[in-house]
Amino acid sequence: MAQKTKSKAAQQAAFCIGQRIAATGSPQSRLGLGWRPHGRRFLQIHTPISQPHVSQACTFRHHLGCMIYKNIQILRFIAAFLVVLHHTLPPNVHPAHYANIPAWITEISVYGFAGVDIFFVISGFIMAETTRSMQPGASTASGFVFRRFLRIYSGYWPAFLLVLFLSIWLGIFNGPEISRWKSFLLLPQEFYLLNVSWTLTYELYFYLLIGAMLCFTRKQAVPVFLALLASFVVIVAVQFNMGVYRSAIPRENNFLLNVFLTSPLIIEFIAGFLLSEWIQRKPRQSIAAWSIFTAIALSASIWAQKYGGLQGVGMAAFLYYPERVMLFGSASVGLVALAALLPSSGSQLSRFFCRLGDASYALYLLHIPLMVILYGLLFPKIPGLLWIGGGKLSLLVYLVSVVACSLLYFKLIENPLHKISRKASDRLLLNAGSSKTCTV
Repeated sequence: MAQKTKSKAAQQAAFCIGQRIAATGSPQSRLGLGWRPHGRRFLQIHTPISQPHVSQACTFRHHLGCMIYKNIQILRFIAAFLVVLHHTLPPNVHPAHYANIPAWITEISVYGFAGVDIFFVISGFIMAETTRSMQPGASTASGFVFRRFLRIYSGYWPAFLLVLFLSIWLGIFNGPEISRWKSFLLLPQEFYLLNVSWTLTYELYFYLLIGAMLCFTRKQAVPVFLALLASFVVIVAVQFNMGVYRSAIPRENNFLLNVFLTSPLIIEFIAGFLLSEWIQRKPRQSIAAWSIFTAIALSASIWAQKYGGLQGVGMAAFLYYPERVMLFGSASVGLVALAALLPSSGSQLSRFFCRLGDASYALYLLHIPLMVILYGLLFPKIPGLLWIGGGKLSLLVYLVSVVACSLLYFKLIENPLHKISRKASDRLLLNAGSSKTCTV
């Protein structure tokens, strides 16, 4: 009887955590995010440097590619970990279990939503690198979109099934506004079963834009993206003057148009793409200048979030998306630029954080369901764990567990599924291409 009572208490605790996450983790209010590893293909050097007449610039770009891989992976992990910290803030974790957490951790956690902005800029940057040597055309575009969609889904669906199981078992994440099928397919909606997956929908949207770009030559793509960037800036400015970001009515009337398709967040993807093009054309840039730019942008972002008189959760909410993109988006561009330009370390610590960067997509996907499992189901069964050190020990156990599980998820689930889906997609696209060339 006592065991049943404990089990019911644990389920009730998990239910409460799930409800708090659902309430505070909506895609338009408090943001999540971690990131998806794209593999190492974006580092392939498209000029064959083994040939005898390779220019010095090509050799420099090869060295640049090696630095980009290591530094971008480390930045991915930092961004993902920021998001994890952001979601450990109350009310997701009960205030009583967060009582004596060091002030500097809490301070960093408040700005953790900006990990999303870093990820979006990284995504644009990497997509520019991966598509640089692709031949323009409809078949290239469709193949790229198909592979990228498959890459997202193959890593996402196992985590989605875990959350679906928790939702059915514990009765959480069951609001009428949540469509499980839309959540499964990552179709645009305001709330998702796995609340942080709203960012993946934007990823798929951006892949479609990249697919459209692949119909142009690379020389034409940059002007096209510059025009697209200008268009989004104008649209956001018009929406801002119309009050789209100050009232819930426009969002409720047309979520797809007013919130998703014209979101200021797309500007961050485009900025990352254009940043890659800029560094590719002018690889020897001033690190000092980028450092000053990044420091100013970060300082302005933090000041505006903390002292700018913003309502609620500030720039973590849809209410302040334009300001967020202008401030945290600019800072993210600076951070990605520095990651691409700064020399990378060959130390064991650097390689370790590189591996953590490989698992950043897993870290992003798993930290919410693991919060429900650990804080809601397991921690209450361990006497005193939630109270030792005013929540310090339980937070430490949670963070270490999430990182460890993410590494295992990447190695045992995400990466094998990616390899299988990659081979299947290559075979499918090859067969489709062969059938088109057959004549009767």
